[in-house]
Amino acid sequence: MSFQAALRGLQEETEALLKGRQSCAQTAEHIKSQAHDTERGIREEFKRLHHFLRDEETARIAALREEEEQKSQMMTERMDTLTKYISSLSDRIGTGEEAMEGANPSSLQVGIHKLD
Repeated sequence: MSFQAALRGLQEETEALLKGRQSCAQTAEHIKSQAHDTERGIREEFKRLHHFLRDEETARIAALREEEEQKSQMMTERMDTLTKYISSLSDRIGTGEEAMEGANPSSLQVGIHKLD
């Protein structure tokens, strides 16, 4: 083998290695680009999820407040009804107590039934 043939073999090997290195560099750049694109996609997806969760939180809290308002209103109405009923019973008791003062026992039975 001549010196020129050996030198040519080394040059070809060097060219092959340079092409291999260039291919590795291109692959590394492609990997970097893919990672960047994927990261951007992940961030966008999380932004959408955060937005969705904020909207969901707002909607659920609004529904909770509406339910609280309805139940509170219902309890207020029940308390008003009970207050009126208690007042009515108190009036009837007062009337019954007044009737008991100075009344004979036989008239009490009739008076109690009249209160109903």
